[in-house]
Amino acid sequence: MKKRSNNVPKLKTLLFALALLLVCNRVQAQFYSAKVDVLGLAMGTFNVEGSMAINSQWSLHLPVQYNPWTLWDNKKFKNMTALPGIRYWQSETYQGGLFFGANAIISRYNIGGIFGSKYRYDGMGYGIGFSAGYSIPVKKQWNIEFELGAGAVWSKRNKYSCIRCGEKIGKESGVWMVPDKAAVSIVYLF
Repeated sequence: MKKRSNNVPKLKTLLFALALLLVCNRVQAQFYSAKVDVLGLAMGTFNVEGSMAINSQWSLHLPVQYNPWTLWDNKKFKNMTALPGIRYWQSETYQGGLFFGANAIISRYNIGGIFGSKYRYDGMGYGIGFSAGYSIPVKKQWNIEFELGAGAVWSKRNKYSCIRCGEKIGKESGVWMVPDKAAVSIVYLF
C-alpha cells in the first residue's frame, strides 16, 4: 500500500511566499540602516537610529536619544526620548531624494532655563509628529540626511519657579506644539 503525501504544509509555504511578494514590491540590496545625528551630538545629545525597508518606498525607523547634562548656569535639556516612525520615500528607499515621515513621540524630560525661560519643567510627553527630509548618497553604503519635523505632544509635568531652586509652583497638563526633529545625520546602509 502506498503512503499518501501531505501537501498542506507545501501549500501554506507557497501562500506565505506569495503574500510576502505582495508586500515587498522589489528585492533590494540594502534593507537596513544605522545612523547618528551629528547636530544632536554637537548639542550634547547621545543618539542612534536603526531602520529597515519594508518595500521599495517605505521604511520603519526607531531613533532614540539621551541627554543627561546640566548646562551652564544650571540650564537643563535633559531627556530620554524615542520617536518610532515610518517614512515614505519619493524615489526609492535609501537611494537618495525627498522623504516624508510620521512618528510617535515618547519622552521623559527635565528642561529649564533655555530660550529665555524662567521656569523648569519635569514630566512625561506623548504625541505624534511629522517630518520631511532629504537624503544624499555619498558612497555605496553611506548617506547624509537632513530632516526637520514638528509634533503635537500631550504632557503632564511639574512646573518649578526657577532653574536653580527646587520650589514647585504647580502641575500642568495639556497639548503643546514642539519641534521634534532637526537633524543632520550620517547614515550607514547594510
